[in-house]
Amino acid sequence: MSQTQAPNLTTAPAQNASATTLMQGTGNGASSVYSSYLKITGGIEGWFGDGAIAVWDSLLDFQRRAKITGHMLEIGVHHGKSAALMAMYAQPGNKVLLVDYALKAAKIERALAAAQPAPGVEFVTAECDSRELGVSPLVVQTYRQHRWIHIDGEHSAGAVTNDMRIANQLLASDGVLVIDDFFSWLYPQVTEAVLRYVRQNPDDFALFLCGFNKAYLARPHFVHNYLQFCAAELPEALAARGQETTVGKTTYPAEMNVFGVGPRFQGKALRGPDWEDNLVRF
Repeated sequence: MSQTQAPNLTTAPAQNASATTLMQGTGNGASSVYSSYLKITGGIEGWFGDGAIAVWDSLLDFQRRAKITGHMLEIGVHHGKSAALMAMYAQPGNKVLLVDYALKAAKIERALAAAQPAPGVEFVTAECDSRELGVSPLVVQTYRQHRWIHIDGEHSAGAVTNDMRIANQLLASDGVLVIDDFFSWLYPQVTEAVLRYVRQNPDDFALFLCGFNKAYLARPHFVHNYLQFCAAELPEALAARGQETTVGKTTYPAEMNVFGVGPRFQGKALRGPDWEDNLVRF
């Protein structure tokens, strides 16, 4: 590892191989990456629940099928549990930037080795406060070139706001920004910081999905592609990954154009609003 310091309508309806050979999933079926990741995840310490893993894999597989490429960034790495899944989807020639103020290099290296990323993926680690990224040459070098960014660093509102500013410089036009502990009872300031940033910067980010402790955002001019995925593919994709969930869109787009996902509710895989729960508008 190198080191650096610096409105649409929808009616509700092998571990030893490198990551290059694992990306064979098609349609809404579970990707081979997913089953391979499950074989290694138990050996990596961290907080990355089964529901969130399935959502990540579904979205990352969608990006693969849509030929969405680019670098990846994680702020707050711990032992590399979510970074390992990112590594499995990283493509040759791309960077995976891992930032933590107290980098556990040996544990992260073990997690990445278990992930067996494709040859040609460059891993860059930065042991620093994420606020320092604002003056890092890495930001200039990879400006608007990241297709997946995960923010799981300091959980103060100020830090989340800073990290979203960094993400705004780095996220590609078709990428996804993921933020941890959204709607967590323990960190209400995270939810407020995310919603406030989106309200104040409506041309930069649009929230399209939340659930299993994560928020998912995209660029406003591309977000309709992810909304369409949530309505048309995500319920089946999660079922294929063994997750009995409900994907909900319980109000009109003008009020809030965001899907939610959680444990199965009222026996429905896809649910609309209370007054018309078989019709999803986005």
